[in-house]
Amino acid sequence: MIDIQMRIAHISDTHVTKFGMHISESLDKCIYLLNSLDPPPDIVVHSGDLTDNGILVDYEMAVEKLKEIKHEVVVAPGNHDERNYGDSLFREIVGNTDVVTSVGRAVLVLMDSGIPDSDNGRLGRGRQQKLVTALQNLPNRVFKIVVFHHHLIPVPYAGREKDILEDAGDVLKLILDLDVDLVLMGHRHVRHAVKVGNTVLVNAGTVSSARTRGRLGNSFNLVDVTADHKILVSEVKIPSGEMLKLGEFKVGVD
Repeated sequence: MIDIQMRIAHISDTHVTKFGMHISESLDKCIYLLNSLDPPPDIVVHSGDLTDNGILVDYEMAVEKLKEIKHEVVVAPGNHDERNYGDSLFREIVGNTDVVTSVGRAVLVLMDSGIPDSDNGRLGRGRQQKLVTALQNLPNRVFKIVVFHHHLIPVPYAGREKDILEDAGDVLKLILDLDVDLVLMGHRHVRHAVKVGNTVLVNAGTVSSARTRGRLGNSFNLVDVTADHKILVSEVKIPSGEMLKLGEFKVGVD
């Protein structure tokens, strides 16, 4: 039997709105599946595009849905959240765009990779330094997790490459130098997990947008960290709840 030390439910790209290609039934089913998980997640991480248009009615609708999740939820903003001056509404209604928090033995750093009214992403020198400040002097036993919306490396099955972090090279080097264990991202509506150096990079599919890829459909991820220092990444299909293994990776936490 697998000894799970920490479980993260990784959701993304809900694109909540009354006016676009949001599938409300898929979000409702996702929430049901999240609330039914056994063992339950220690935290639910939303890696951006909570809303579709960044407007007030989208945010109000999205926050009401998040309240239905029975577990702690943290959210990083996405490019859709920062449309139409939506970054101001994110700070007002959801919370800070850059957050350092902890769960169990893990430290999570959530960062805003969006550029208002642009699909492009960038962390920039300021946020890169915040990352260093948050993670550089932690004990070896601490599990380091970084969360932002835009993808750090190209994602298979996502179509023509675009909108990657403008400073992806610098950010990737920094993450590897800081011995980050796990990076959670969204944006491309494709689930994927890969290990680069000693860091596991995980993208989530879309929970409830109609803009899916091929036959991939809607989904979210489960990330389980085991007692023997493995990261197990699974995709949970919506609406069936079927779990598909995306990868199993050894990490170097003492």
